[in-house]
Amino acid sequence: MNQFPIVSITGRQNVGKSTLFNCLLKKNIAITHDYPGVTRDIIQHIVDKENYEKKFLLCDTPGLDVENINDLTANIIETAFQQLLNSDLILYLTDRHQISEYDHKLLELFKKDTRFNSKSILYIANKVDNPEGDYDLEDFYRLGLQEVIPISALGRRNISLLNEKINFFLRSSLSEKEENPIHFKVAVVGKPNSGKSSFLNSILGYQRSVVSEIAGTTRDSVNAIFTYNKHNIEIIDTAGLRKQAKTTEDSVEFYSYNRALKSIEKADMVVHIIDATKGIGEFDKKIYSLIREKAKPIILAVNKWDLIQDKDSNTFSEYKSSLISRFPPAKDIPTISISSLSKQRVTKILEECEKIYHKMNIKIPTSEINQRLNSWLQDGKVTSKMKKRPKLLYATQVSSSPFKLVAFVNHVELFRMDTISYLKNKIREAYDLNGFTIHLELRSDREKK
Repeated sequence: MNQFPIVSITGRQNVGKSTLFNCLLKKNIAITHDYPGVTRDIIQHIVDKENYEKKFLLCDTPGLDVENINDLTANIIETAFQQLLNSDLILYLTDRHQISEYDHKLLELFKKDTRFNSKSILYIANKVDNPEGDYDLEDFYRLGLQEVIPISALGRRNISLLNEKINFFLRSSLSEKEENPIHFKVAVVGKPNSGKSSFLNSILGYQRSVVSEIAGTTRDSVNAIFTYNKHNIEIIDTAGLRKQAKTTEDSVEFYSYNRALKSIEKADMVVHIIDATKGIGEFDKKIYSLIREKAKPIILAVNKWDLIQDKDSNTFSEYKSSLISRFPPAKDIPTISISSLSKQRVTKILEECEKIYHKMNIKIPTSEINQRLNSWLQDGKVTSKMKKRPKLLYATQVSSSPFKLVAFVNHVELFRMDTISYLKNKIREAYDLNGFTIHLELRSDREKK
C-alpha cells in the first residue's frame, strides 16, 4: 500500500492540468505550454505544505482526449486510467470556456464504470479569471454535477478554497479505507464523582475503571475498545476535570487535567456527564467551553437519574427546561437521563453516538446548500436597517466535523450576529446536526485568493 494518499489531476488536453499541478506545489515541476499533449508521463511529487492536513502524492496525468490513437498513445491512455483507479482523490479539471464532447464521455464513464463508484472526484472549472465567472456555471450543473469549484490556476484564484476541499475529500475517503477500523472514539468527561467510570463499566459489562465515592479516583485516561451494532468503538474515561492546577505540588492534578484535554482533542465526540442531583454548575460550563474549543460533537448525559425522587412523565422535560434556562446551549445538545449503576438508558447514549457518527461524514451538495441559504435569507425573518441587504453569492462545505461552510457574500459587515445565529440554527435543524459545532465563515470577493 502506498505510504501517502494519491491525488491525481485529470481531464482533456490543454485545460491547465500542469499549471494546476505547479500551482498546488508552488513549484515549476511540470512543463506547461499552450498547446495540447505536452505531458506524456505521470508526473508525481510529494505535497507537504501547511495548507494540507497530511502529506499526499500529487500526480499530473496526460490529457485523455486523443483523436488518433496509435500504440504509443494507447499506452499513455491506459497508464493514465490505471493511475486514476489507484487514486484516493481525482481532480477532474475542465476549461470554463469550453465543455467538449469528450467531457461528456468521461463524465459518463465516471458514472457507469463501477471501478469509479467508490472514488472521490472533485470537479474543477479552470480559467475563471474574475469573480463574475464564479456564478455562471450552469453549463456544468446541466451535466449532472453537484458541485464545481471555479478557479484560475494561472492567477491562483480560489486556490485556498480548493485546498480546503482537497482536505475535506481526503479526510473522508481515507477514513473509509481503513481495515478493521475504530469507527469512532468517544471521550467521557465531567466533574469528579459525576459517574464517568460507572458509565464506562456499565457499557462494557465489567469493571474496567475503578469506581469509588471518593472524588478523583481516576487520575489518568482509561481506554477500552468494544463493538456495538457492528461498530468498533474506542471509549475513553478521562480524569474528572477540575480547576487546572498551577503549582508543582499539584503535579498529578496538572497532568490529569492535560491528559483529559488531549483525550477530548483525539476523540470524535464527547459525552459530558453531569450529576442529576446537583445539576449543571459553573465548572460544567467550563468543561462545555473546553469541548467547544476543540469543536467536538457533544452529548449531555444526566447521570444518577435513579436518585431523583417522585418522578412522573413530565419530570425530565421540566428538568431540561430548567437546565436550558441556566445553560442556553443545552437546547442544541442531545440530552439523555441515565443511571450508570442500573444501566438505565445507557444504550441510548450509544445510539446517539451512532447518529453523530453517521453525520460526521455528511456532504451536502453545493447547489442544495446555496438554494437553502438564499431561501432562509429571504424568508422575512432576516431583517436589516441598512440600505443594503445581506446577500449570499456562493457557499460550499469544507468540513463535516466540525461542520463548516465557507460563504462568499456581498459585504461581510451586513451579516449581523443574529443573522449568522439564525442561519446556523436553520442548518442545524435542516440536517439534524444537534450536538455539532457549526461554523459559517464569511468571506468577501476580494478574499478569494
